Amino acid sequence: MNNAKVSVIIPALNAADTLAEAVASVVNGTHKHLEILIVDDCSTDDTGKIGAKLAEQDSRIQYFRNPQNYGVSKSRNLMIDRATGEYVAFLDSDDTWEPNKLEVCLKMLEDNPDVKAVAHALRYLDKRGNKLSYVPTYPTTKAEMQAIKETGESPWVFPSSVVVDRSILLQEGGFAEDWQVGEDTELFTKIAQKYGLLAATAPLGNYRIRGNSLTDKHWLKKRIAADCVKENQRRRLRGEKELSLGEYEQVCFKNLPLLKKLNKFREVLALHYMRKVGQSLLNREVLPTLIFGIATTLLNPIATLNKWKWMKSQEKLSHQPAEGIRHRAELNSQRSSHIRGFS
Repeated sequence: MNNAKVSVIIPALNAADTLAEAVASVVNGTHKHLEILIVDDCSTDDTGKIGAKLAEQDSRIQYFRNPQNYGVSKSRNLMIDRATGEYVAFLDSDDTWEPNKLEVCLKMLEDNPDVKAVAHALRYLDKRGNKLSYVPTYPTTKAEMQAIKETGESPWVFPSSVVVDRSILLQEGGFAEDWQVGEDTELFTKIAQKYGLLAATAPLGNYRIRGNSLTDKHWLKKRIAADCVKENQRRRLRGEKELSLGEYEQVCFKNLPLLKKLNKFREVLALHYMRKVGQSLLNREVLPTLIFGIATTLLNPIATLNKWKWMKSQEKLSHQPAEGIRHRAELNSQRSSHIRGFS
């Protein structure tokens, strides 16, 4: 696997502040047989200058600029088509990897030939770039992976943690370009169910916390998209026709009776505010933490209590070095539901 070529796809939009750091974390890694494909989605800052300069400095780095703003899904798909590696890894332009990330992921693929995609846990990066807290992942065992295949549950992975066989991406057509958010969940869930996905518990990457992400801007659409993925998983298992995102939104949200719709909105809003609590807390922003915490508690007190219990259970992992966290399962099905429901 040391000879396997990995194509690293980095979509970038106004990422001048973080792009060089993201690329450096790949270049400085222990696995050297790679190509780095930076795709600039019409940035208006110095992303283009930085990307072009990086490409001049290392022949393994290529810089592309879209003729117009395509969005992250189409940008990634264009690079999947250009990639020449046996495997594809994704890295968001504001995230970073640990040096041994690709080495560990390729070893997992070698040791598990029945698995076509792997991922790993992460740590959060606050706005100052400090590593803190622990972002667990799922599935981490063959039993959990099989449960996903049989029940239609979704894996819990971030794009910046995934390494996948490129032929599978081509076979599945890449990311859904008509999904504004949730397209990564849709694709990785499909891959997990059909081809197998296994994740390491070691935090081999770092996820930067930002308050202006697409998930924050389109929080309601994100939750509807996640629910659509789950529904289509169940339909796929039953051999039924899958729903488009628009069909699911119409049938399972817009057409609900008023009281059910309001209750659904309350639950989704509580999850959104819970996410904001986590962001504010990790960035040491006291007032937003209090405001969003109170709002979350009023909207869904039971979910808030469960979230705090789950956070306490993860606290000890936040202070361990990456190499101190074993690469085997540390989650059970109940904890995995907390991860997917509250993060």
